Amino acid sequence: MENVDNTSNSNKKHIEPRLHFARQQILVGEDEERMEKVTVSELVRQGQPLLSFPDFQEHAEQGLTKIPIRAGKNTLFSEDGETLLADIMGYPRIDTMNNANDQNPSLLVSVTPFVKLTDSNMKATLCLHPPIPNGFSPASAPLPELLVEAGILFGIKQSSLQQTQELITRGYGDFLEIPIAFGKSPEEGEDAYLEFALEIGPITGQLLEDGSIDFRERRIMIGVEKDQLLATKIPAIPGTPGTNVLGEQIAPRGGTPLTVKIKNDVSFSEETGKITASKDGVLTVVNKCEINVCSKHELQSDVDYTTGNINSKSCVLIHGAVQPGFKVIAGGDLEVRKEVMSATLSSDANIIIKGGITGQKTAIKALGDVDFNFIEQGKITSGGNIIIRKQSYYSGITAIGSIRCKPGSTIIGGEIVAGDMLTADNVGSPNGKPALLAAGVDHSRLLLQRDLSRKLIEQQNEIIQKLQLSGGRSRSKRIKDMDAKVDEIKRKLIRLNLIPGTKLFSRVGADDSELTEEGMEDLTGIKECQIEDIFIDISGTVFVGTELTIGNCSLIIKNTINKRRFKLNNNHRQIIAVPLR
Repeated sequence: MENVDNTSNSNKKHIEPRLHFARQQILVGEDEERMEKVTVSELVRQGQPLLSFPDFQEHAEQGLTKIPIRAGKNTLFSEDGETLLADIMGYPRIDTMNNANDQNPSLLVSVTPFVKLTDSNMKATLCLHPPIPNGFSPASAPLPELLVEAGILFGIKQSSLQQTQELITRGYGDFLEIPIAFGKSPEEGEDAYLEFALEIGPITGQLLEDGSIDFRERRIMIGVEKDQLLATKIPAIPGTPGTNVLGEQIAPRGGTPLTVKIKNDVSFSEETGKITASKDGVLTVVNKCEINVCSKHELQSDVDYTTGNINSKSCVLIHGAVQPGFKVIAGGDLEVRKEVMSATLSSDANIIIKGGITGQKTAIKALGDVDFNFIEQGKITSGGNIIIRKQSYYSGITAIGSIRCKPGSTIIGGEIVAGDMLTADNVGSPNGKPALLAAGVDHSRLLLQRDLSRKLIEQQNEIIQKLQLSGGRSRSKRIKDMDAKVDEIKRKLIRLNLIPGTKLFSRVGADDSELTEEGMEDLTGIKECQIEDIFIDISGTVFVGTELTIGNCSLIIKNTINKRRFKLNNNHRQIIAVPLR
């Protein structure tokens, strides 16, 4: 086998490796007038040695060193580090890399795949390089065997296989790419759902089939009678798994079962799927799966010193406002027709506030949806979806589901964090403090990330102070223990996964071998967020400085722009912006 010589004999300080594959310059091209000479390598198999330094000891005694070798794509070093191996079947390539601070070049060795995989391994393309005399090539072994060796186990198109085999037999003199195998996509299933027997109105903020958003107000506190049919559970229809070209099964989406939750005066038959009212009352629906029938508590005035705090197991309708310092707790739906000012509201169902929400001490929490006009310096937490109809001003708004802002609305400052998708109109202002918009993010994990970051800074500052007091000596056990804590916090920050429904420390980090079960909570019944389907839509203007987070990726807006959809790129490592239709 040949050696690679990339240095002049007059100034030779490095020895070149021995190649374990053949390569040759040949004329390539079908048109004789346009043929050109290129270096072509023979086909190598996975695990085959590419280069080594077999006689290095002799040269080392003469003061020579190995020319630096860099393992490029689809290559790896042997365990002893002496031999570079092919990690896949393909065609080796050697490039000379000139280093900026070193007169001596290095060699970058890579392997171009024999079979190129695209579309999430749903398509395999055969890459044919011109064969060289006496070199291993696709003509050296049956093509089906080479495809299996390259990992292609499913979906091989027989007509393409036959045509390619005939082409190889006839001979070819150019670089060719031939689609050779195609995976089978899964057939999607249908999720279980509740078919309601009475009109409950739209799920506010629901994304419609045409891509628009339904902002009609939802009906709440619907009167029902004893034994009245409320809804019927429609079971899930399972999908059919697909298979990619590697033979790996692809689970279908959909077909998710639904756990029906009933509360108070409601009966449910698992056998028939029928949900009925046990008594007269008002109906409450929480997150499309929890059904509650209870009484209705109606208040014609404000909640103030005359009424005192409201603590009811029923649905609560307040025709007035909720004055500062007061609390309203409802077991069912809660509706406030006027303002909420520095007050606390809590509902085991849905909350609708017709007026404004003001005051830093305002805290609103619902297990279901929250629908309001505007909020100033308050906090809202929702176990379902949130609708912002006019404005959010320096407020903290968090939803397990989606957050939808009605056209014409404005977000200025604060934090808007959705476990699912987020749509907004105008975000920010020329002089205001930038807002944070997050989608596909678990808010509790975002808080944990900040806490870990704070602890990291504190620990690093403490180390600096200790070193200053000790005159810069860093070998004490105390300093080593503190360094170990810093490393542990860094590992947690790298592995922390913000995507809802994933394991807490499941994000791929710097060293996957160190992944443990530490902090991995039980996620039974929690559906993992499909982060590739998550987006942040800005239908108006988003001002410079606004911070966007989708899953584990963040982006700060550098220039004020209009009408954009922000989503993750194909490898989920970067947020990209595309024009919003």
